[in-house]
Amino acid sequence: MGSVGQQSITFEEWLACSAVLYDWADNYDNKNWDGLRDILAPKLLVDYAKVNNAKFVDLPAEKYIEMMSDPLFLGDPLIVSQHLIGATKWEKISDEEVVSHHQSRAAHQRWADEQRSVVAVKGHGHGVVTTFYKKLDGVWKWAGIRTKVIWNEYDFEHVFVGKAGKDV
Repeated sequence: MGSVGQQSITFEEWLACSAVLYDWADNYDNKNWDGLRDILAPKLLVDYAKVNNAKFVDLPAEKYIEMMSDPLFLGDPLIVSQHLIGATKWEKISDEEVVSHHQSRAAHQRWADEQRSVVAVKGHGHGVVTTFYKKLDGVWKWAGIRTKVIWNEYDFEHVFVGKAGKDV
């Protein structure tokens, strides 16, 4: 249910956008870049200012894939993650645009070795994730993200070794 004056999303819109949201997190955590590519709108709003200093409007989907799959970011084979979504509020902007606001916990861990026997560093982000969706040719697509970090646990700032995303 939205604020006064806002439309509520339909059950069908909720199902479709929830599936896109699930696939986004699952593709991140499984490093499935082709699967991620399949759910993206052509242009994205990306505000990871508190994650890797990346902030873009109208970022081409392929540049986003490059940023996320970068070996200095989530594409690093020594990094594992799990993006968990909590309670969600939904806003229907129009018949072609929906926005969701989620409680989130993004757990990250870097292994010291390929055998995954020693943890080098771990860092988990806690906050709110705003996700944007667009309906294109009758199909709901992931159209962007804005993160609001409330607090980080452990050594989040040391999980990623490079500056992936900053120069996209």
